[in-house]
Amino acid sequence: MKVNMIDPVKQTISTALMEERNGGVVLLPLRDAENEAWPYLSPGWIDLHCHVFHGTTSFGICPDQIGYSHGVHMLVDAGSSGAETSLGFTEYVVKRNRTPVKAFLNISDIGLVTMQEYADMRRCSAERAISCFEANREFYVGIKVRSSHLIVEDKGIQPLQRALRASRALKCPLMVHMGEMPPSNEEILQYLGQGDIISHCFHGKCEPLWEEDGTPIPALEKALERGVLLDTAHGAASYSHRVALAAIKNGFRNFIISTDLHQRSINSPVYSLAHTMGKLYAAGLTKMELINSVTVLPAKAIGLYNWGDCLEQEATLFYLRPRKEDDAPFTDASGCEIPVGQVIEPFANIICGHLEYIRPSVKETTA
Repeated sequence: MKVNMIDPVKQTISTALMEERNGGVVLLPLRDAENEAWPYLSPGWIDLHCHVFHGTTSFGICPDQIGYSHGVHMLVDAGSSGAETSLGFTEYVVKRNRTPVKAFLNISDIGLVTMQEYADMRRCSAERAISCFEANREFYVGIKVRSSHLIVEDKGIQPLQRALRASRALKCPLMVHMGEMPPSNEEILQYLGQGDIISHCFHGKCEPLWEEDGTPIPALEKALERGVLLDTAHGAASYSHRVALAAIKNGFRNFIISTDLHQRSINSPVYSLAHTMGKLYAAGLTKMELINSVTVLPAKAIGLYNWGDCLEQEATLFYLRPRKEDDAPFTDASGCEIPVGQVIEPFANIICGHLEYIRPSVKETTA
């Protein structure tokens, strides 16, 4: 089949004839111009923020439910496990699903088992997090802390400070959930440095991170200058399309697109990474920016610097097609409808050099 190849490493869109030979995939360059009627091929997608500790946390989804079956080649769990639950996560979830999973380790020993991880600060230990992380460096990529009033209650900045101590000792990124205050934006952002990650960056709740015109508040502007990264992390309550649209129009286009998929967001309003990508494409990102946001940017954030180097080995195939009446609704977390005109629809993966169709019926229509 003829495909449009999006290479965010080289920042090019070219065309190729994709053939299966001797059980593998070969891409033969063409001189044709990009043709939107043809499928697109990109490096395998990464969802940097989801919750897949299935069967132990109320949030947990089976990795394969939202991974390869939706064009996603790596899932990164955002703090579902802590030092005391790490073994259960790796042995009974990660190793029993096909889609690759990495994770941010929650600074709380119990992770999200009770969804009140900081109720007892005796279970919030930088030292135990460091020890667990060191023993599982092939799996954990950073430290996670949720730092908003609904979660920290009267503990204020303490969970953040302990998470910061662990991440700095480990020389790994700190991912911070931001939302309801206190702690204030200013209290949190002053601690974050290069490579740290702000989740729910377009949340739109009281005192958001952006002004109405899409200008970052002063504390965020300083954090971005220090190299702090932005993570969409849509979720059930943390994405305002109005806020994202204003920031993008104001030139802030270099951010990670992730879902925050969990049991309370998968059926609405998030659905999948592709569905979330469609919203940001409607907000004005180019195709190259869109793919960069789910490949190169999240890969670099977790230290995967060779991601996307060989499209014949690992890739996602998808269509960019007009929206249909029976497509799932496109809304933000507050229920506001998003005017999506073109839908991102993954239909196949290249995995270890082998082409695998997500839906078998697609094979006949693309051959």
